[in-house]
Amino acid sequence: MAPQPQQRRFPPETARLALLWLVLLLLGGIELGLSFLPLSRLARPIVMLPAMAMIGVVAAGFMNVTKGPAIVRAFAIAALFWLLVLLALGSVDALTRIDYAVIPPSFPKA
Repeated sequence: MAPQPQQRRFPPETARLALLWLVLLLLGGIELGLSFLPLSRLARPIVMLPAMAMIGVVAAGFMNVTKGPAIVRAFAIAALFWLLVLLALGSVDALTRIDYAVIPPSFPKA
């Protein structure tokens, strides 16, 4: 009888990281798809929801804050704060932009 080849299995940590990466890609695709929808001014903050969910996935999945000392949690909270600041600054343009109708100029006939 021939020996059977050993089955390679990924460690559970690699599978978890791959799943988190796929969730981040899915949320990024949702955010990209929402950006192409013709939303009214009041509905524009909906586009920020997937970005905030991505911050949550990064915080819960990649930052192992429960396994470190208190200084690790303090730096993680500071990093999340700056992520929120960057998200807010990046969305100011989209949330405060006013669309003006452009009227084509009328040229006098020669």
